[in-house]
Amino acid sequence: MRSMLQIINLVVDSKITTKEQAAALVKEEAAEASAFYKITNEQATARLLESIGYVTGYFSHEQADRIMELFDTQHPIFGRQHPSAEEAFRMGQEYAQKRNAKKEND
Repeated sequence: MRSMLQIINLVVDSKITTKEQAAALVKEEAAEASAFYKITNEQATARLLESIGYVTGYFSHEQADRIMELFDTQHPIFGRQHPSAEEAFRMGQEYAQKRNAKKEND
């Protein structure tokens, strides 16, 4: 399995430039993760895409948009938005409240 850094660098280094290439990488990585973690392929795919989306928060808006578009994903909290620091803080708080409420109800 590749690290998140290795996956993202494939885009940054222009080794992945199409949605088809990105989808093939996701399929390969999800299959490996599914076998390793003993989870379904759907769960592995969802986790991988969520992780890729999360990492985009550390890139420029242009790079983040390119990565999200290639992998057809989004940041798990911000979606495809690029919030200000204040907005990101508020959105993070709201996400934590929703997640905590869900845990209490489960």
